[in-house]
Order: sequence, then C-alpha cells, then structure tokens
Amino acid sequence: MTSRNEPPTIQDLQPHTPACRMAKRAGKSERFCKDCRKPFLGTAAAQYGPCCRWKHRGQVAKKYEWTADRDELLRTRYDGTMKGRAADIAAMLGWPTWVIKRRAAELGLTYHRDPKPWTKEEEAFLLEHVGSRLLPWIARKLQRSVTSVKMKCRHMELSLRYREGYTLRELELCFGCDHRVIEGWVREEKLHIRRRGTERAHDAWYVTDSDLLRFISEHPLAFPLRKVDQFWFMDLVTSGGLVRKALQAASQDDADQPAA
Repeated sequence: MTSRNEPPTIQDLQPHTPACRMAKRAGKSERFCKDCRKPFLGTAAAQYGPCCRWKHRGQVAKKYEWTADRDELLRTRYDGTMKGRAADIAAMLGWPTWVIKRRAAELGLTYHRDPKPWTKEEEAFLLEHVGSRLLPWIARKLQRSVTSVKMKCRHMELSLRYREGYTLRELELCFGCDHRVIEGWVREEKLHIRRRGTERAHDAWYVTDSDLLRFISEHPLAFPLRKVDQFWFMDLVTSGGLVRKALQAASQDDADQPAA
C-alpha cells in the first residue's frame, strides 16, 4: 500500500486482473494523468488518462513552445542590427529562423530604422504635383520610394486621384458609351489625349476641357447626344456658367426667404 501523500498505483487499485495482464503484454505500463494525476495503463506516449483524455481531443500541441528560459535567451542574444544573429539562435534551439524573428517581434526586440524625415520643401512639392503627376515620377524626383510617397500622401490626407483632365473611365460616364468607342476616337485622331508624367506610350493619359470642346465642335455627330450626361455637357460648353448660374439662383432664393 502507498502512503497518503503518494498517488495509488495500478496494483493497489486493480491487483492481478486480466485487464492488467493484457495491458502489460501490449507494452503498456503504469502512468499518471498529466491533469488529475490519477494512475492509468498506457504507452510511453500517453499523457492523459481516460478521465481527462476527452478534454484534449482535437487540440494540436505547439511545435515551438517558448518558455521563460528561452525568452531570456532571446532577449540576451538577439540583436536586430546584426545580420545572422537570428540564425545563430535558431541553430542553438534547433528551430527555423522565422520562429526566432516572430518571437523577437512579439517581445519588441526588432530594430526599426528611423525613416528619412520629410522637409517643408518636399511637402510643398507633393502639394503641387500629386494628382497631376504619376507617383513613380514624384518618387524619382524626391529620391524616395513609391511606398514612402503613398504613406506621406495618406498622412497629409492628399487624394492620389488625378485632378487635371478626364480619365477614360470618367469619359465613359460623361458620354455614356463604352471605352472601346473612346479609344476609337483616339485612334482616328478625333480626340486629342495628353500623357501624364512623360510622353511614353504606356503612361496614363487624360483629356482636358479644351480638347473635349475641340472634339465636340469638330465631330458633333460622333456620339449620340441622348446618352450624354446633360448637366455635365451644358456645364462644359458654357465654361462653368451653368453651375455659376445655379449657385447664384440658390443664393438669391436664400436671401429672399424671410428670417424665421
């Protein structure tokens, strides 16, 4: 018999039963459950007894488990400024390098390089050219990456959408026709286009108001007027006069209304 401080053995609970003899012949031995510490018969790989085994079904054990000692080793030896340091630690633990780098990032041990600060002149350059020039051209002029320019524009709340002229998609909405029709006007040299950035063939193109007015006056039958956006068309041919008149009429109506 065992003492009160020691867990009971299989022999104490089930002495010389046929089940015990069959289990021993199958290579099983006396083990203790990892959760409740109750004894059971199992193979060398068994960790939980029948009473607690159901709790762990379907759970995958962690392949790379970090302990306090391993975290301390990582804090002591890891240096993000030195190339190959993560690989050395990975070789010591027998783990892949990506596991070391991920844990270092979780512990805040990674090295972040301070970005090149933006000057007032560069910000003014962005304000002047964003929307009318392509981002690669702006990045090349500022000697920065395209990603850096994008993030700065987002920080300054600048829209990357082109502000000058009409794009192909906008012309589709204005004329109410397919893009292939507009591209046909360009191939037939009826509609003049301009290139953004440089005059290379693959650069994005746009059409200005003056080019559109020239196209409408020289080729009035090239597009069906019933499909055109009427408000946009009238505003274009009146050089914005339609919008100005509408705003003046609205302000006059507000002035004529008596105060409540």
